[in-house]
Amino acid sequence: MRTYSDAELEHYADRFMLLRLARYGINLEQYLANVFRYELLALTNEPLLPAQQAAALRIWQRWDTGLGVGGQGNTPAIERGELIDLDELQAQWRADAEKAQRPLTHLPRRNGAIIEPLHHHRHPARSNAANFAKRGA
Repeated sequence: MRTYSDAELEHYADRFMLLRLARYGINLEQYLANVFRYELLALTNEPLLPAQQAAALRIWQRWDTGLGVGGQGNTPAIERGELIDLDELQAQWRADAEKAQRPLTHLPRRNGAIIEPLHHHRHPARSNAANFAKRGA
């Protein structure tokens, strides 16, 4: 068993109280046995209170998820029954994607990717002007 000086014990006791480690069910003796571990534990987020949780859900619902359409005051769309069905939303997205692809259907494709047909040859035929053997060079 380790003994602590009064100054050291007061310092760690003040840190124990400051970090509010008792809310995790830890006593001072356990904290002193492994200070580093329990100080890391103190850095984790506390669970939200019920009122905070409801507010967080309302904020999340109003973000750009597309699920909470409507802007009538502070009443959440979930309470007004104005949520968009996910299947309907996905069907709408698919229809929009197909509509955007229609002007491109006539283009030639290779393995699904649109290609541009080449109108030239890779190696053009050599002309007689380039044949140095005939010139005697």
